[in-house]
Amino acid sequence: MTDPAELLELARRRDPTALATIFDTYSPKIYAYIYRHVRDAQLAEDLTSTVFIKMLEALDRGKFATDALQSWLYRIAHNAIIDDVRYHQRRPAGSLHDGMAQPAETHPDHQVELILRNERLLEAVSQLTDDQRDVILLRFGEGMTAPQVATILDKTEEAVRALQRRGLANLRKILSPVSTIR
Repeated sequence: MTDPAELLELARRRDPTALATIFDTYSPKIYAYIYRHVRDAQLAEDLTSTVFIKMLEALDRGKFATDALQSWLYRIAHNAIIDDVRYHQRRPAGSLHDGMAQPAETHPDHQVELILRNERLLEAVSQLTDDQRDVILLRFGEGMTAPQVATILDKTEEAVRALQRRGLANLRKILSPVSTIR
């Protein structure tokens, strides 16, 4: 069952296998996306569950995805993160941790260097504006296209591209060797 259109149609008919396939396929990606924002495993698990509960509720209301299932699920995840932030009145801390390459070399010095580099990048990403961080995480952490990100964030493609340019420029400034000297 690899045809997305067929999977959507079967899911609309509440086929348990199709719904399980959607969950099995997308839950790890949704979890990683949410975790990059909240940096709390338990909260990420809770919000991931919320996404799939909302998916089933939408199915019951006849408002299930018509196409672009992945973008639709990420939009639900994005809204769940925003709702959680509003509820707890705190700013989510973005993280690229799960999406980063792990060292192929097992030498401890190399691993420590990679961890330190990743932590520096994580700190830099957390300094971006919320919109810039969302775009950077979706484009590079999740490997999505600008049109997909635009759908998820309810922005135009041009706005997404502008946020990406500004976000990358800000990351360059934050990560430049000159900015570390204070």
